[in-house]
Amino acid sequence: MRALALDGADLVVVPQAGAVDEWPEGLYEAELRVAAFQNGYFTALCNRVGREARLEFAGESFVCAPDGRIVARAPKAEAAILYADLDLAEARDSFARRLFLRHRRPELYAGWVGRG
Repeated sequence: MRALALDGADLVVVPQAGAVDEWPEGLYEAELRVAAFQNGYFTALCNRVGREARLEFAGESFVCAPDGRIVARAPKAEAAILYADLDLAEARDSFARRLFLRHRRPELYAGWVGRG
């Protein structure tokens, strides 16, 4: 996710096929809120909804702002189109871009990249 920020992403969309009760309550939302905050971009989780074979998909897609707050959320277990008005200046002016990314020290960890 950091590489997307370094390449200038203002919005990162994460498609998901998350089933009901697949994740502990709030865990995936917390992960995307933190990613938005730490990387200074909007995140949008786009989740499926409805039944397929033995799975029931949860829906409840959402959009996070670069400060980590939820700005839009679709209903749970209900088909919907989620709209959110985004001011991309919020990404450019985010805490992450003003501080976190500016003060990176990649020379300290360059040797870690590429190890597999």
